[in-house]
Amino acid sequence: MEIIKFKPTYKREDGLTVIYDPSVPFPEGFGVKIQGVVIFPPGAIGGNHRHPRAEAFYSPGNLTFVYLDEAGEKREISMGPDKNEYKLFMILPNLPHAVVNKTDREVVMVEFADEEQHDVEKVELI
Repeated sequence: MEIIKFKPTYKREDGLTVIYDPSVPFPEGFGVKIQGVVIFPPGAIGGNHRHPRAEAFYSPGNLTFVYLDEAGEKREISMGPDKNEYKLFMILPNLPHAVVNKTDREVVMVEFADEEQHDVEKVELI
């Protein structure tokens, strides 16, 4: 798993923030074939699985990313931006992962993938 920080395409003085796809720094070789928006109500959990496709996602809100590291230890990272820099989470194939909304409001996540979802294996992380 890799986290790549990036700035929005532009941000106005009133706080309106725009991120167009060319501003998202996908690594060499990651071909976006699928993209979408995932809306997490409070307490919602996405994932809790692993699969052979690669994914990339970011969120303007404070979702929590949960995954198993190389040693099989469970890790949690805030997906929220740091000082006007967003975090693009690059999910390698077969990495057990989940995303959870621990806040009291709806939070959006933007997701990209290199192929359609298939061969999903459930993994209880949360």
